[in-house]
Amino acid sequence: MCRRKVLLGTGAAMTAGLAGCAEEEEAGGNGTGNGNGNGNGNGNGNGDAGADFEEFDPDDPVFPQTMQTLMDDGFVTGRIEDIEAFEEQDEPHYGDPVTDPDDIEENDPDTLQFALTPTEDPALYADMLDPLLDNIEEETGYPVENNMVDSYAAQVEAMRGDQLHIAGFSTGAVPFAVNLADAVPFGIQVAEEDAGYRLWAITHMDNEDINSVEDFAGRTGAHGDPASNSGHLMPNALFPEQFGVVPGEDYEFEHVGSHENVILSIYHQDSEVAPVCSTCVTRVAERGDVDPTEIKAVWASDPIPTTAFTYKANLPVDVQEGIERAFLEHDYYGTEFAEEFEGRGEFVEIDYATHWHNILVTHEDNDVDLTDPAEI
Repeated sequence: MCRRKVLLGTGAAMTAGLAGCAEEEEAGGNGTGNGNGNGNGNGNGNGDAGADFEEFDPDDPVFPQTMQTLMDDGFVTGRIEDIEAFEEQDEPHYGDPVTDPDDIEENDPDTLQFALTPTEDPALYADMLDPLLDNIEEETGYPVENNMVDSYAAQVEAMRGDQLHIAGFSTGAVPFAVNLADAVPFGIQVAEEDAGYRLWAITHMDNEDINSVEDFAGRTGAHGDPASNSGHLMPNALFPEQFGVVPGEDYEFEHVGSHENVILSIYHQDSEVAPVCSTCVTRVAERGDVDPTEIKAVWASDPIPTTAFTYKANLPVDVQEGIERAFLEHDYYGTEFAEEFEGRGEFVEIDYATHWHNILVTHEDNDVDLTDPAEI
């Protein structure tokens, strides 16, 4: 099944250009999973440069380690128990609570518009989402269109303007979606044992003198979008507190966009240091776009909740309930959708105030104005 894809651009006025159904990708464009970097044009051949690193124990991690080691030892994600163990919160630590549907005028669209968090190559997700979108159509009785967005800001603004009704927002963008666009977070994608992601602090293996976050001082850095949790806001809060290193003061950085852009900047040595989302960059490695033996991780955070799936609060209640059923009551194991996202074939329910508590603390520490679209 092929759905028309709607490209949502950035900007306050935000125009929408319609694109036809994407042609089928040639075989081999994704999911290579070998991580050997052959044919990527880098060719610097330091594949065994991590041989002298201390043996890695996920229960007592010591850094630095190669990205390949972290992938092999399952240190890309957290455990489902980590998500279940969050301390319950009665209300959000920072910003507004989730909008009550009774407090907003109902909007009953003819077609439900869906968008996943932005990626550098939207064509990869063109048909992968069909099992999910088919279930949304079945459970709600409404047709669904998949949209490609080019930035966090475009995605939030689209939901704010009722051009988007269902969305997977990246971790750092979720509070903006709640406060600006009346988004209702209800679930995250998990596997039977794995959930969440980690913030990794990375450099290239050729940078032999960079083996800790303290060594970021004096280097050139790459950060993700300003609203990115692991790509910008969390490092701004944690690096000074834990390592005495202030991004933008102790090392200069440039916002380069997505996590794919960030790791490519490190891999091609356009930048020396960076914070990244572990699962995001692992997908880049598994596609064969970077060689994970050439990337050095010098630190990793505790698990963080990943992309939150949401609907807009002004949808009819029966539509909201159908959307939740499509996510929470269906099994996606064995689909391309699950395989692309670390084998995560199911969704679990979340509570925004509880599961986004630490992210909201980070936003507050960064003095982020969750009601200002310019800060997304």
